Amino acid sequence: MRILVVEDDAFKMNAIVRLVGSKATILSKATSLRSAMTALECAAFDFVVLDMAIPSHTSEVGAIDTYSQPVGGLDVLLFLSSNDRAEKIVILTQYPTVEYDRKHVRLRDFVDVLKQDDIHNVVDVLRFGDDEPWSESLLKAIGGFE
Repeated sequence: MRILVVEDDAFKMNAIVRLVGSKATILSKATSLRSAMTALECAAFDFVVLDMAIPSHTSEVGAIDTYSQPVGGLDVLLFLSSNDRAEKIVILTQYPTVEYDRKHVRLRDFVDVLKQDDIHNVVDVLRFGDDEPWSESLLKAIGGFE
Protein backbone atom coordinates (compact mmCIF):
# COMPACT_ATOMS: atom_id res chain seq x y z
CA MET A 1 0.00 0.00 0.00
CA ARG A 2 1.32 3.44 -0.97
CA ILE A 3 0.78 5.91 1.89
CA LEU A 4 1.43 9.65 2.01
CA VAL A 5 1.57 11.32 5.43
CA VAL A 6 1.07 15.10 5.37
CA GLU A 7 2.07 16.53 8.76
CA ASP A 8 4.30 19.46 9.74
CA ASP A 9 4.78 18.59 13.43
CA ALA A 10 7.78 16.26 13.86
CA PHE A 11 6.37 14.56 16.97
CA LYS A 12 3.06 13.77 15.27
CA MET A 13 4.79 12.75 12.03
CA ASN A 14 7.00 10.27 13.90
CA ALA A 15 4.01 8.80 15.76
CA ILE A 16 2.04 8.36 12.55
CA VAL A 17 4.99 6.88 10.63
CA ARG A 18 5.69 4.40 13.45
CA LEU A 19 2.05 3.35 13.37
CA VAL A 20 1.46 3.01 9.61
CA GLY A 21 4.97 2.14 8.47
CA SER A 22 4.39 -1.60 8.56
CA LYS A 23 1.27 -1.21 6.38
CA ALA A 24 3.11 0.68 3.65
CA THR A 25 5.02 -0.69 0.69
CA ILE A 26 5.88 2.93 -0.08
CA LEU A 27 5.71 5.57 2.66
CA SER A 28 6.13 9.20 1.65
CA LYS A 29 6.17 12.21 3.95
CA ALA A 30 5.21 15.81 3.27
CA THR A 31 5.61 18.61 5.80
CA SER A 32 3.98 21.47 3.88
CA LEU A 33 1.35 22.24 1.31
CA ARG A 34 3.99 22.59 -1.39
CA SER A 35 5.64 19.25 -0.60
CA ALA A 36 2.25 17.51 -0.41
CA MET A 37 1.20 18.88 -3.78
CA THR A 38 4.55 17.90 -5.32
CA ALA A 39 4.22 14.36 -3.99
CA LEU A 40 0.66 14.07 -5.33
CA GLU A 41 1.60 15.48 -8.73
CA CYS A 42 4.45 12.97 -9.04
CA ALA A 43 2.72 9.81 -7.80
CA ALA A 44 -0.58 8.20 -6.93
CA PHE A 45 -1.16 6.88 -3.44
CA ASP A 46 -3.65 4.45 -1.97
CA PHE A 47 -4.01 6.34 1.28
CA VAL A 48 -3.30 9.85 2.58
CA VAL A 49 -3.08 10.77 6.27
CA LEU A 50 -3.74 14.51 6.21
CA ASP A 51 -3.26 17.27 8.75
CA MET A 52 -5.48 20.24 7.90
CA ALA A 53 -3.21 22.94 9.39
CA ILE A 54 -0.01 22.84 7.36
CA PRO A 55 2.38 25.62 6.30
CA SER A 56 2.65 26.80 2.72
CA HIS A 57 6.16 25.43 2.30
CA THR A 58 8.97 23.86 4.28
CA SER A 59 11.16 26.33 6.11
CA GLU A 60 14.84 26.26 5.26
CA VAL A 61 17.74 28.07 6.88
CA GLY A 62 18.10 31.51 5.30
CA ALA A 63 14.87 31.18 3.33
CA ILE A 64 11.72 33.26 3.45
CA ASP A 65 9.48 32.43 6.40
CA THR A 66 6.72 29.92 5.85
CA TYR A 67 3.15 31.12 5.77
CA SER A 68 0.71 29.57 8.17
CA GLN A 69 -2.12 27.76 6.42
CA PRO A 70 -4.75 26.91 9.04
CA VAL A 71 -6.72 25.14 6.33
CA GLY A 72 -3.87 24.21 3.99
CA GLY A 73 -5.04 20.61 4.02
CA LEU A 74 -8.22 21.77 2.34
CA ASP A 75 -6.17 22.61 -0.76
CA VAL A 76 -4.98 18.99 -0.80
CA LEU A 77 -8.57 17.74 -0.49
CA LEU A 78 -9.78 20.01 -3.29
CA PHE A 79 -6.88 19.00 -5.55
CA LEU A 80 -7.65 15.30 -5.10
CA SER A 81 -11.39 15.81 -5.52
CA SER A 82 -11.22 18.10 -8.55
CA ASN A 83 -8.86 15.69 -10.30
CA ASP A 84 -11.03 12.65 -9.49
CA ARG A 85 -8.17 10.99 -7.66
CA ALA A 86 -8.85 7.69 -5.92
CA GLU A 87 -6.72 8.19 -2.80
CA LYS A 88 -8.59 7.46 0.43
CA ILE A 89 -8.01 10.11 3.07
CA VAL A 90 -8.03 10.18 6.85
CA ILE A 91 -7.84 13.65 8.32
CA LEU A 92 -5.86 13.66 11.56
CA THR A 93 -5.91 16.88 13.56
CA GLN A 94 -5.19 17.95 17.11
CA TYR A 95 -8.13 20.38 17.10
CA PRO A 96 -11.77 19.65 18.00
CA THR A 97 -13.09 21.35 14.86
CA VAL A 98 -12.04 21.94 11.26
CA GLU A 99 -12.49 25.30 9.58
CA TYR A 100 -14.48 24.84 6.40
CA ASP A 101 -16.42 27.41 4.41
CA ARG A 102 -15.63 29.99 7.12
CA LYS A 103 -17.28 27.85 9.80
CA HIS A 104 -15.90 25.57 12.46
CA VAL A 105 -17.23 22.07 11.85
CA ARG A 106 -17.09 19.36 14.52
CA LEU A 107 -14.88 16.46 13.53
CA ARG A 108 -17.69 13.92 13.70
CA ASP A 109 -19.72 16.01 11.22
CA PHE A 110 -16.94 16.85 8.76
CA VAL A 111 -17.17 13.79 6.48
CA ASP A 112 -20.88 14.43 5.91
CA VAL A 113 -20.25 18.14 5.22
CA LEU A 114 -17.61 17.22 2.65
CA LYS A 115 -19.92 14.71 0.96
CA GLN A 116 -22.52 17.46 0.52
CA ASP A 117 -19.84 19.25 -1.55
CA ASP A 118 -19.04 16.11 -3.59
CA ILE A 119 -15.80 15.32 -1.75
CA HIS A 120 -16.20 11.59 -1.17
CA ASN A 121 -12.71 10.19 -0.57
CA VAL A 122 -12.42 11.19 3.12
CA VAL A 123 -13.10 8.03 5.11
CA ASP A 124 -12.60 9.41 8.63
CA VAL A 125 -11.68 12.48 10.64
CA LEU A 126 -9.72 11.76 13.81
CA ARG A 127 -8.41 13.82 16.68
CA PHE A 128 -4.75 13.27 17.51
CA GLY A 129 -3.98 13.14 21.21
CA ASP A 130 -3.18 10.99 24.20
CA ASP A 131 -6.82 10.76 25.25
CA GLU A 132 -8.16 9.79 21.84
CA PRO A 133 -8.18 6.34 20.20
CA TRP A 134 -6.80 7.83 16.99
CA SER A 135 -4.21 5.11 16.42
CA GLU A 136 -6.71 2.24 16.51
CA SER A 137 -9.12 4.15 14.28
CA LEU A 138 -6.38 5.01 11.78
CA LEU A 139 -5.21 1.41 11.54
CA LYS A 140 -8.81 0.27 11.11
CA ALA A 141 -9.37 2.79 8.31
CA ILE A 142 -6.21 1.74 6.49
CA GLY A 143 -6.98 -1.95 7.04
CA GLY A 144 -10.33 -1.51 5.36
CA PHE A 145 -8.57 -0.67 2.07
CA GLU A 146 -5.73 -3.19 2.03
